[in-house]
Amino acid sequence: MPITNIKALIKEIEWRNANPTFELEPEIVEWAKFHADFFLKRWQEGNQTHWKGNEKRNNYIGLLGQKCFELTLQDLEIPYCPNDPVIDWRTKKNYDFRVPYVGKIEVKTVDCKTNQERLIIKAAEWHNSDYVFAIKLENEKPTKARFMGYAEKKQVTKEFNYAENELPCLYDACYWTYLHELHSASDFFDMLTEKTAICWNKQK
Repeated sequence: MPITNIKALIKEIEWRNANPTFELEPEIVEWAKFHADFFLKRWQEGNQTHWKGNEKRNNYIGLLGQKCFELTLQDLEIPYCPNDPVIDWRTKKNYDFRVPYVGKIEVKTVDCKTNQERLIIKAAEWHNSDYVFAIKLENEKPTKARFMGYAEKKQVTKEFNYAENELPCLYDACYWTYLHELHSASDFFDMLTEKTAICWNKQK
């Protein structure tokens, strides 16, 4: 797959907004498609039963969100340890990202459909991370994603709604809240920048 230089993914003016918009370059979309196909093939060749073809879309948008988040960390010079999706050490690293002086972060991506306005976390897949961060695709293609915000660990289990065998979680127990009820996404990155400044000897 040819790689080209990627332009600024979040325009400077966007950081004035509580929910900055991330520009999805074609290379990022192709990266996510490639890895979604890779994972589907891996599970089909193995003996696992929970990965099915109709879940490919969910896996694909999840990968898009993780890459948006990771590139933003790089852009803002926030140090981090990723749980690389190519390996996915879930048995050893039960998080998506780990940031020094901050903790573990789980990234969740919501599809672009207008009726999908909730952050939903399957109870069985909640890894008790210190934070959960939500991203929503803006369009089907996609070309943009919006950083919707974050919640702290205690909020997920104590303040989110809980559902089991009912909407919006008919088949799996889950924690959920509306996206508009999350804390500001831009505030989250400001917090990450401030807490990790010591790593670059940039303490104020």
